[in-house]
Amino acid sequence: MDASRELQHDRRWRTAVWSLRVGYVGLFVAIVGLIVTLAGGTPWILAAGMIVWLVNVVVILIGFFSARSAMAEPRPTLWSMRMALLADSWHARQS
Repeated sequence: MDASRELQHDRRWRTAVWSLRVGYVGLFVAIVGLIVTLAGGTPWILAAGMIVWLVNVVVILIGFFSARSAMAEPRPTLWSMRMALLADSWHARQS
């Protein structure tokens, strides 16, 4: 897909990819916090994880849609770009 090469060099796309990677950590912390809270602990771990995840969702959406709007017509579909975002967050692409 030529769009993935175009996106690979876009600063906004790379920001969205790295934000998704950090969001994975926040989601993991939130899950651990939920387990700790259900076990009778304090909910601050859950709150911290949720805050990290929610902040990163905003950054991901801004980076994703600004990178998409900067692409030349015809743009790829949203679904294919979402799959590319997930793939880029798990696997680093080689230059």
